[in-house]
Amino acid sequence: MIDNSIDPVRYPLAWNTSYARKGTQWRGGFDLTGYSEFLDLSGNVLELGSGDGNTAAAILPKCGNLVCADIAITSFKTLAMKGLNCLAADARMLPFKDDSYSAVFSRHVLTHAIPGDDALMLAEINRVLAPGGTVLIEVFSPGDMRFGKGTEIFPRTFLRDDGLVWRFYLGQDLDSLVRKAGLSVRHFQLMERKVRHEGQIYPRESIVMMATKN
Repeated sequence: MIDNSIDPVRYPLAWNTSYARKGTQWRGGFDLTGYSEFLDLSGNVLELGSGDGNTAAAILPKCGNLVCADIAITSFKTLAMKGLNCLAADARMLPFKDDSYSAVFSRHVLTHAIPGDDALMLAEINRVLAPGGTVLIEVFSPGDMRFGKGTEIFPRTFLRDDGLVWRFYLGQDLDSLVRKAGLSVRHFQLMERKVRHEGQIYPRESIVMMATKN
């Protein structure tokens, strides 16, 4: 049962407040190595949840036309790159035509979606992908250091005090959701690593999946 403290329509807007208060929130970057063989970046490319622009910085030099979409308008103020085509958009109802993009990046967008909304987002990704187009999806999994923080409102899904939802996927759950959306899984990878923060070592764990529209 859904937690009464969550507005299922407006809860993603907590990111607007988060970026307005904190500014830049994400460290590190994105390495396309090993993924570019699956992706056609020569045409229209869409990044959902563009945030601070870590992914955009890696793919912009290699793609023909990049559109950055995020529900948090305030996130665009954190982007160091100039001239980006940025658009405020809800990933559950994308304002794009069918078959518009040869590639879509969705890194940690499903991570912040409650059950049901993840299916809507994947259906929209499938809709805007051109036939043969590919989406790169990344989500956190339960071995990550962030797991368990906040109030558990759905299985492996936590609501934090700032109103942000954090969800952690099992591989088989993500695989099932992606296939139900009509996409064909081409690549699956569990990424595990360690990070040091304030002298302590913490685990990071995420799933990267590549899926194609038939």
